[in-house]
Amino acid sequence: MSAVDTVSPGAAAGEEGPAGEEGPAGEGGARGLTAAQRARAERQRLRARELRAAAKPDKYCRDEKESGPRAIVSGGEKLLDTGGGFLLPASEAPRAAPAPAPAPAAPPPLRADWPACVQCGARFPSSYLLDKFSWAACDACREHEQHELLTRTEAKELFLLKDCDLDLRPPPLPCERRRNPHHRAGDMRLYLRAQLEARAHEVWGGEAGLAAARSERERRREGARGKRYAAELRALRMEARGSLYAAARAGHEHRWGAEAPAPAAGDDMYQRTCLDCDHTQLYEKM
Repeated sequence: MSAVDTVSPGAAAGEEGPAGEEGPAGEGGARGLTAAQRARAERQRLRARELRAAAKPDKYCRDEKESGPRAIVSGGEKLLDTGGGFLLPASEAPRAAPAPAPAPAAPPPLRADWPACVQCGARFPSSYLLDKFSWAACDACREHEQHELLTRTEAKELFLLKDCDLDLRPPPLPCERRRNPHHRAGDMRLYLRAQLEARAHEVWGGEAGLAAARSERERRREGARGKRYAAELRALRMEARGSLYAAARAGHEHRWGAEAPAPAAGDDMYQRTCLDCDHTQLYEKM
């Protein structure tokens, strides 16, 4: 048997331990080997290391990009391998200091051409109401009552406006479109209360005209409500005492009297009168 055949893989690999270190037969036993034997032993050692790394990837193939100590669970307790020869409980691990909050951006310098807020008078470069509705109001005054957003239905109900007043009367009122939570077909259009109030004063001639229009609308509603109530009451009475309304429901049949000529209406014209309702019928007799 040749010298090459007498070398076992374990001896050629130097009996590498679990941590990948060479045993006592590592470097000293390889001094008497030829270059081919040493190359073969090195290949076998690398192959054995790859097999062990595939079997235990957490031990031999730890991700180099992983930051911080590796976590180990022992006896139900989570420990951290610090890499310095001891384990540290996870509760005592040092925590990284939180990143400092970014410093707030300095406000841009005031300029004379910036719009002034209609509520507080402060000048500002841009705001939500200015961008969406072209209304000069800063974000600090956005919660004011006049800056409330109303739907199209509420605008028509509160300020008695029609579609033409909102869309066609110049200038058309700006609106913001949002998803309608009640209907999937179309978007919800929101209008600024201050702009709706100004448009209502323009349509009705001021606050007094708007108040008069609201009173007239309420009067018409009361009248329609009264007529509807009277009709419902009459229907109930007819259902309860139908015999009293039988004659009213039956059709009237005329009982004509004697016919007589009507020269004032023309030649060959005659007339006759109902004996019950005094209805007069004018007709031509051939």
